[in-house]
Amino acid sequence: MDAYTLEKMKKDLDNGFGLYFNYNNDRYLIHKVADNCYSKKLVTIKEKSPHAIFNLISSKTLKEMFPFMEDFEYKT
Repeated sequence: MDAYTLEKMKKDLDNGFGLYFNYNNDRYLIHKVADNCYSKKLVTIKEKSPHAIFNLISSKTLKEMFPFMEDFEYKT
C-alpha cells in the first residue's frame, strides 16, 4: 500500500471528503471550506483542554501539520 501523501489528502478534500485524523493525541475532522481554507474540528474534547474546538486553517498550516498526522479515516 502506498503512503498517504499531502497531495492525495488535498485532492480528497477538494473532492468533498471529510477526513478524521490524529494529531498530538487528539482526534480531528477536517473539511475544505474554500480555496486555501480548511475547517479543523476537535472531535476528542477533554475536560480543561487548551485546544480550540473549531479552527479555520490555511494550506500552509495543513502542510506544516501533515508530517505529524496519523490514522487517517474518511468521514462516512
